[in-house]
Amino acid sequence: MSISTPLLFLRPRALPRTSTIQYFLRSSYSTTTTPTSPSSETTQYYANSSHAPKPYRVLLSPSDNLPVYTMKKAGGNRLLTKIKHVEGDIEALKRDIGVALGMEGHKEVVVNELTKCVVLKGHKPIEVKKFLTDSGVGYKEKVELL
Repeated sequence: MSISTPLLFLRPRALPRTSTIQYFLRSSYSTTTTPTSPSSETTQYYANSSHAPKPYRVLLSPSDNLPVYTMKKAGGNRLLTKIKHVEGDIEALKRDIGVALGMEGHKEVVVNELTKCVVLKGHKPIEVKKFLTDSGVGYKEKVELL
């Protein structure tokens, strides 16, 4: 007598959501080169023609906003401002934002190389967003699925 076992691994699975595909496609791009395939393009936002291109850029959120967030540490006594999704020369962004906001101290602006974030002391999201908007470093990648 033969016992038949169902071959569950051969059953078709549902397709992944488009947000999952976009997430993995976005993370597969190199940070030093721009994608050159015809199915994807990079759109520059907040660009002013009077400024020279910067060696860094900031990826906009899915709702086309700058990824600038505020954090509270030490029970709400220490306020921090965080810039996420920075690509390129992150030290140049640290230097430029320190000069623009008058935060040139050693511990005023800190870079996290692992997460590609810049953390500033204080509650300054409006000033940071104004700086990033004026310098024209925000960009959005459009990915078309086949």
